[in-house]
Amino acid sequence: MIGELETPRLLLDAQRFERNCERMGARCEVSADGLTVAGSGRVRGVTADLRDVAELAPVLTAAAAVAESPSVFSGLAHTRAHETDRLAALAKEINALGGDITELPDGLRIRPRPLGAEAAGGPFGTYDDHRMVMAAAVLGLAVPGLRVAGTATVAKTFPDFMDVWASMLGPEP
Repeated sequence: MIGELETPRLLLDAQRFERNCERMGARCEVSADGLTVAGSGRVRGVTADLRDVAELAPVLTAAAAVAESPSVFSGLAHTRAHETDRLAALAKEINALGGDITELPDGLRIRPRPLGAEAAGGPFGTYDDHRMVMAAAVLGLAVPGLRVAGTATVAKTFPDFMDVWASMLGPEP
């Protein structure tokens, strides 16, 4: 849920995110409350130029890591200069879980493999990057026991993220 789509930029980002999620197999609904994304339990790999929605690349990469088929994301060279080199960080952290991500000059090639938290030997690193925390949250839906370092950094752009995420997931069984 993105909340209110207050500006044309956010609306455009939501529409692009929606398109990519639908291509990957999700159902999306835009309402007055925001964007709701529901999965079927199956994720399809895609080839996509994410240059216009680069901030969403970590979350889409997390989903692609557990897809049924490979994905290639391009248009992301500039994300190497964000809070961290996001391409290198995503490849390193997901590969530590048993993934198969290759850095490309301007993106990532993701070949899905079974992931396991125990393979990493430690928490998923977030490098003080709020988008890495969000990617780890998505991975945690498919990787039982995933531990995440530096989750407090998400508060710089979404102070209520942890509470909203926990509320969305509901009580633990």
